[in-house]
Amino acid sequence: MRKIVLTVLGVVAFLAFIATGAAWANLMHGERVKVKLDTIPGVKTSASGDAVFELSKDGMTLHYKLTLKKIDNATMAHVHVVGDNGTPAAILVWIYPTTGMAPSLREGSFSGTLAEGDITADKLLGPMKGGTVKELIEKIQHGTAGVAIHTKQNGGGELWGVHKEDMKNKAGMTEEKGSSGY
Repeated sequence: MRKIVLTVLGVVAFLAFIATGAAWANLMHGERVKVKLDTIPGVKTSASGDAVFELSKDGMTLHYKLTLKKIDNATMAHVHVVGDNGTPAAILVWIYPTTGMAPSLREGSFSGTLAEGDITADKLLGPMKGGTVKELIEKIQHGTAGVAIHTKQNGGGELWGVHKEDMKNKAGMTEEKGSSGY
């Protein structure tokens, strides 16, 4: 009988430990969304990439990581409003260069993390000026804001992605199926 009680107590303690770890992880991270970047129709490139956004639990900071493959001569990247025809419209926030509002040529072919940083409300522009980063991630999640990558050879944009809420991966990250919208 004593072995059964000790075994049950051990199992309960183990489950409590696991639950505490999950609760701690939930406190450290908020909403997370991944946007897959595809080639804009009419643009010839082998580039691709994705942008991952994660809202802090307090909702005051939106961390992002922009990862690209085979991009040539990247100059800038933004989160844009999605226009009526599915193309990038007004800029909501600069994500490359991370210092903001001036193109910065990354000359040559590049694969890897182009930019990683934090967006706070004071960095929001255009229709988002005066808004919150929580509102920005909601726009990204609902497909009313997308990510554009501009290059020296394609100043109007080379890659574009708009999130679609169709898939969930095992980590609970909502993942986007590529959609250029052009």
